[in-house]
Amino acid sequence: MTLILNYALCILALLALGGETYLIARRNRTIQVKGKDDYFTLCLVMLFAMLFLRPSTEAGLVESLRNTLILMALFFSIGVKRGISKRGIEKLGFVVPWEQITGIQIASYQMNKLVLLCSANKRSYKLFFPKYRLKELVYEIQKYYPRVMLEESLKIS
Repeated sequence: MTLILNYALCILALLALGGETYLIARRNRTIQVKGKDDYFTLCLVMLFAMLFLRPSTEAGLVESLRNTLILMALFFSIGVKRGISKRGIEKLGFVVPWEQITGIQIASYQMNKLVLLCSANKRSYKLFFPKYRLKELVYEIQKYYPRVMLEESLKIS
């Protein structure tokens, strides 16, 4: 039973790697303003994955392959760009279309970053951008969604 589960996890990890390769090859070119996801959460996921899936000399070939493929899929997800495109706000594995967006807020975050908060269908999504790209970010968003709310300290003159 565990052998079948290990093979199933290997196949799922290979599918995830294939999907990430497709996103890197095709979708990364369509991003107009590149943003970032919350890396703290990603680092926590990777920390726990590395704790539970660490290499071991007692593990068999299939278990070692499973652990390696899962860790590769996690690390490979960093290469997929997130940001603003013609289709909408692009996250890791999905796109929030412009038609579904009900509100966009841009606020200051830390010293030199911005956070874009996007509301759509009772859910909220966020992306982080460098502060120096504020004008470009607002310009690109207003092409598709005219009502962008800016924090008072970020008003563009």
